[in-house]
Order: sequence, then structure tokens, then C-alpha cells
Amino acid sequence: MARSQLPSAAVLRLLEYRLIILVSLIWFMVQFSRYVFPPLFETLQGTYSVSNTQTGLLFTLLMLGYSAAQLPAGMLGDRFGEPIIILSGVGIFAIASIIIFFAPSFTLFTAAAVLIGIGTGIHKTVAIPFLSKQYPHRTGSALGILDTIGQFGGIVAPIIVVGLLSSSFHWSLVFPLIAIAGICLGILFIQNIPSSTLSPNQATVEGDGDDYRLSLYLSIFSDTKLTVFLVVMTLFTFSWNGIASFLPLFFANQKGLSPTTASTAYSLLFVASLSQLITGNLSDRIGRLPISILLFCVMILSLVLIIIIEMTIPLLLLTLIMGIGLHGFRPVRDSYLMDLIPTSIGGGVLGIVRTIMTLVGALSPVLVGYLTDISNFVVSFSVLIASLSLGGLLVAFLKHLSTSQ
Repeated sequence: MARSQLPSAAVLRLLEYRLIILVSLIWFMVQFSRYVFPPLFETLQGTYSVSNTQTGLLFTLLMLGYSAAQLPAGMLGDRFGEPIIILSGVGIFAIASIIIFFAPSFTLFTAAAVLIGIGTGIHKTVAIPFLSKQYPHRTGSALGILDTIGQFGGIVAPIIVVGLLSSSFHWSLVFPLIAIAGICLGILFIQNIPSSTLSPNQATVEGDGDDYRLSLYLSIFSDTKLTVFLVVMTLFTFSWNGIASFLPLFFANQKGLSPTTASTAYSLLFVASLSQLITGNLSDRIGRLPISILLFCVMILSLVLIIIIEMTIPLLLLTLIMGIGLHGFRPVRDSYLMDLIPTSIGGGVLGIVRTIMTLVGALSPVLVGYLTDISNFVVSFSVLIASLSLGGLLVAFLKHLSTSQ
């Protein structure tokens, strides 16, 4: 009897988490779509005769498109329901992937990359409040699963790129694959979302019109904790974008690693996203800020050592450790943020927060590329260390503020 009940319990468990899984798989494709570009930088430089600054600018423009989508997505999610907006994002980045496949020039390639940025930028701003509503008592764990599965897109992206570059297939075939996978996941999501989540959020749309809603969204930023944490998130995003966009070239050019080893190191950075399952759960149990302080220490120390050390094996190990800090902070960050934001206006406020942090963060790749062109990677990565250090100090200030209240 007990044995016959096990499959049923497993199926029920799977059904309970199906929304997390589907939303996370879409986030996987979002991450894949964004981080397929850095492993292609060297190929693009050879194909189109462009510099580090130009490839950095491509990724910056992609991230600016990503940033521009945040606030509209959040506000539209509050009004029309998050699932509809999630599906819209899938449609946009699928279409953009087809366009980039046929792009004949670097200019059009870059324009299509910006459209991919817009399409992918929609997802997380509405996915976070959507999952927070569906799993209110397990928000940290749900967001840990979201980011863990999603970050595997960064693991798979360089592997696929290296495989295509070493095969008889053209590297650009990766983009039709993105479109097909996105469309399939969108169809599965439609088939599994509860009908109740498709209706507009009446708590948000009732009121005195746009001015009422705008003042409601902006009034929450009078909270000192939210404003300080917005700065923390912005510094973290700035640092992450700089590391994620140029780490393969850093290892190849600064450390002399082969392209295969550099891509392996880049994949290890994303393998570390498994840490989010642990840090998200710990943040539900023992608090967001203590875990955040520890993770910032891990990020800073490991990046400093990566700059100093020259041996391959220690570099690979340190990359994995740095990834634990970088990825582990994500579900803790998002959970703490949702603790500060009222549920009824979560999408719009999150949209404002993510617009600011991604807009500033989008400047990082072009700055890192420029500093590397005029100096070297040690200088440009030292700027990222300074950014992380300031973020860590502000988290410690928030911890002190919470303790003193």
C-alpha cells in the first residue's frame, strides 16, 4: 500500500512545483540568450574586425534594452497579470533570435541583440512577484530554484558555443535553437498556469488613475532600507555584468589559458549557481542580511585572488568559489527585496528597482572593455572589486540598522 502511494505523492509534488519549474526553465532560456554573447566575443572580433570596446558596447546595449523593459513589465504585470507579460517576453526574445540569425552586419547584429535584451528583460521583474504570490511561505526557496535553474543557462551557453565553433556547423545556429526552445516553453506555460492568475490585479488598478498609482509606487522609496538596498543591488549588478561579460577574455588574454580552458572556467562560474538552493533556504531560516554579508566577503576575496594567482587549477577553483558568492546572493537579494515591498504593487516597484540597477549595471561591460583597452584587466577588474566592497559595507550598515531598531 505504501509503495503504491509513492508515485502518487511524487506526482503531486511535481504538480505543486510545476510553476516554479516552468518559470525557471524560461529564466534558463533568458540567461542562455544573454550569456551566449560573451563566449562569442573573440569570434565576433575576428569576423567583424571589432575591438574589445565595441564588443563590450554590444553587451552594454543589450543590457540597456534589458533595463528598459523592467519598469513597463512590472507595471503591466500589476495591471494585467504576470503570466501574460511572461509570455510576451518569450515571444519577443524568440523573434529577436530569428532576426539575429539572419543579420548580415555587426550593426544589425547589435540591433537584434538589443531586442533580445528587451525580450529577456521582461521575465524576472514579473517572475519574482508571481512566484512570491504562488509560494508565499517558501519565497526564498522558490527564488533559489528559479535562479539555480536559470543560471545553468550560463553553463550551457559557452558549451554550445564551443561545440558549434569546433564543428562543421555555423556558430549562429545557436539563435534558432533559442527561438524554438522559447516557443515550446511558452506553450507549456500556457497549459499549466492557473486561470485565476490571468485576471488583472484589482488591488492595483482600483484608485484614481495613473497619478495615484505612480505616487503609490514612488512613496515606498521613503523607506531607508529599500533605498540603501537599491544601491547594494546596483553595485552588485554592475560588478556581476563586468565579470560575466569579460571573464573568458580575462582568462585567455591576461592569464594565458586556452579557449577551451577559459570556457570551462566560465561554465564553472555558473555551475556555482547550485549554491542558490542552499542560500535561498538559509535566508528563509536565519535571515537575509547575515547571509548577504558572508557572500559579499566570498565574492571580494575570491576576485582579488583570481587577479593575483596565475596557476590554472587554483584559478578554476577560485572561479567556482566566486560563483558561489555571486549566485548565492541572488535569491537572498530578491527575497529581502520582496520582504520590503507590498505584494499588491510588487511588480511596479520591482520594475523601478530593476530598471535602476540594470541601467547602471549595463554600463559595466563597456567600461571594463574601455579600461582594458587603455590599460589592462587588472585595472578594470579592480574597479569591480571596489564596487563589491562598497556593496558589502552597505549590507553591513543595513544589518546594523535592523539590529538597532
